Amino acid sequence: MNQTVTLRVEGMSCTGCEQRLGVVLHRLDGVHEATADHRTGEVRVRFDPQATDRAALVERIVTAGYEVVGEAEVSPQ
Repeated sequence: MNQTVTLRVEGMSCTGCEQRLGVVLHRLDGVHEATADHRTGEVRVRFDPQATDRAALVERIVTAGYEVVGEAEVSPQ
């Protein structure tokens, strides 16, 4: 069963930031979909929790130069 998490992320300022986060998150095994919105400061990721976890998602976002400041929502799919 897939899971969807919406994270609050600071540091995104443009569509380039959105695209960058989408690319780096898609490189993780188990990530099926990753969308970022710099206007709302949210990153939504649908992933297989058997292949990756929230900590790995956060690590990728931080490594890309952004700060995860909270979690808006987690839901099983």
